[in-house]
Amino acid sequence: MKFWSKGLGKRCLVVDCGSEAASIEDGILVMAGTTPPPLSWAYTMNMDARDWEEFVQFALRPPVIRHMLARPRLRLALRAGWHLGLFVLAVCLAMPGVWLRALLGRTPAGC
Repeated sequence: MKFWSKGLGKRCLVVDCGSEAASIEDGILVMAGTTPPPLSWAYTMNMDARDWEEFVQFALRPPVIRHMLARPRLRLALRAGWHLGLFVLAVCLAMPGVWLRALLGRTPAGC
């Protein structure tokens, strides 16, 4: 991911989303790392449940989907969909009571 602001001039901060250290603090996902040179900058990103929901809502907007499904990015979009599917499966297997309540609108017996 690249971040830019006017204060950086022509430079961008590059964040490698696969290399951050991740931890949970007070129910919030905390990701921390350092951008690569020439701007070695320590950063942290804090994401709570609402942030995840908003990110998914953003990713499901028609312009974002069209962008990801354009020919040069199709393979990337399919791979991202595969990873998302694995994530959803892991959540369903790890917390069956949560998704059953969401589907049924109530707490099933034994959960």
